[in-house]
Order: sequence, then C-alpha cells, then structure tokens
Amino acid sequence: MDTRTLNNNLAQRLGIDSKTASAYTAQLVELLSQHLSELDSVAIPGFGNFESVKEDEHIEKDSSTGRTMLVPPSIKVNFKPAARLRKSTQA
Repeated sequence: MDTRTLNNNLAQRLGIDSKTASAYTAQLVELLSQHLSELDSVAIPGFGNFESVKEDEHIEKDSSTGRTMLVPPSIKVNFKPAARLRKSTQA
C-alpha cells in the first residue's frame, strides 16, 4: 500500500477529505520520527511496537572494490507487529 492509498482509505473510513487525512498521516510520521530519533519505543495497541536501536560507527570493507570505509552511526527502527495484526495477515 502506498501513501496515496493509505490516505484515501483513511479519509473514507473517517468521513473526511483526503487533504485532512494526508495531514493526519504526516503528523503521525513526524511524531513517530521524533520519538524514535530520541531512542524511545512507541507502542500502538492492536498494531505493534516500534523500537529504535542505535548502531555505532564501524569499519566495513567494500567487497567489490576492496576499499575500507568508515560507516557513520545510525538509528535503525525495528517493528514487532501485535498478535492481532499477525493473525489478520495470516488469514
């Protein structure tokens, strides 16, 4: 599902216009990004948990060129779906 489809489905379910639904989606993404960048976990009941993990800088070797590179620190996000969501995708 792409963003446009998500916004259209949200607008239809809530009975609002797609511009407002798009604003809601943008606010949700902004809120999640803010908390996850601060290494907070975010739990959405019935949907799942988002957990951020900080990876320190490290050295990697490029297998194609053989060059050694310093990879900067980064924050990765792990998502664990709730049992209810896992069951609905299996059915």
